[in-house]
Amino acid sequence: MEKEELYFLVKHYRDNTISDQDLKKLKDYLRSDSSDALLDLVMFELAEKNPLEYEGKEGNDHLFGSIQGKLNAQNQKKLLDRVTTLNFIRTVAALFALVGSAFLFSKSNWVKELPNDSYTISQDWSKIAPGKSKAKIVLENGQEIDLEDLPNNKTLQMDGYSLVKNDQGEISYFIDGESNIRTDLYNTIIVPKGGEYKLNLPDGSQVWLNAASNLKYPINFGKESRKVELTGEAYFHVVKKLAGARKLPFIVLSGEQELEVLGTQFNLNTFSNKIKTTLVEGAVQLRFSGGKQQQLLPNQQAVFNPSSEKLEVENVNTYYSMAWKEGAFAFDNAPLEDVLGSLSRWYNVSFDYNINKKSPHFTGSISRYDSIEKLLELIEITNSVKFEIKGRRIMVSG
Repeated sequence: MEKEELYFLVKHYRDNTISDQDLKKLKDYLRSDSSDALLDLVMFELAEKNPLEYEGKEGNDHLFGSIQGKLNAQNQKKLLDRVTTLNFIRTVAALFALVGSAFLFSKSNWVKELPNDSYTISQDWSKIAPGKSKAKIVLENGQEIDLEDLPNNKTLQMDGYSLVKNDQGEISYFIDGESNIRTDLYNTIIVPKGGEYKLNLPDGSQVWLNAASNLKYPINFGKESRKVELTGEAYFHVVKKLAGARKLPFIVLSGEQELEVLGTQFNLNTFSNKIKTTLVEGAVQLRFSGGKQQQLLPNQQAVFNPSSEKLEVENVNTYYSMAWKEGAFAFDNAPLEDVLGSLSRWYNVSFDYNINKKSPHFTGSISRYDSIEKLLELIEITNSVKFEIKGRRIMVSG
């Protein structure tokens, strides 16, 4: 194959504009013995002439996804630097989103053993849709309010306060000026699998809740502290509040960890039997049983294992922790179980494993609003695992 033709095929594959006929031609070439050197050159030239840019548009349907993005909302930096060397691994990582370790460290095997054109997962996936904004609120009296059914611009008048769903579908609380609501009256927002929701707390703090997450909070925080309880994952943007001249602390309880906010934005994840706190802005103080304490600085992440009581703190790229809030899956050398765990919660499916080899790891980012079939095809193309659907259960073999 001539270099110009291969360049054309790879570019259109990258841009998700490749035809079925050209896709077959590209796969046949990748299986050939002569593919390596020319493919290296084409990928390098493509990365140099057409560097990947993060578009951040909902519904972006690039086949390869994107592993670039903003570092955080403050500086809008690129997630990864422009590819400028002929290093094959980095070039491939820039072109394909969810690349497994089996792919990264064994390209020659991958190109010779691509799955057939009829993938294992080319079945009927139409009933499995991406998640969307949905949740319910359980009031202090046990009454449940389905927020998905509640119309936008709707106000529910309660005893001493009102609950408002604005035109963006967000929930806010307003306490009546002369009411004296007890501080031990709580609401709980429950976000199911396949859901996400943004909540404005009674103090004005904002919380984005990921799928399969709950947050319990008082209607009236009072004048001692602002204390909430989280199960699952949420991103917090906490506002400063005063009680007279004293700062009113904001505290998040999550299992064995107590987090005190010192004015901040952070992500808190309690999935995978660990408590993972990632600080984006400000500072937080973590407290654990036995008197152990840890203060985090921006771009630091604390991972606490309740079973071993082990605490690890490291500097991180916060994008990977907050990408879900921006509408993307993002993984940094994540094991297959963590990747599929995120898909399970978002698409409301379950995975059954029958794998006898070491779990592959994945690095990359792709829209959360792509079909699950497409995401699993990206994983399958690493030739590390295969998937088979049975209702809302997905068999994983390899």
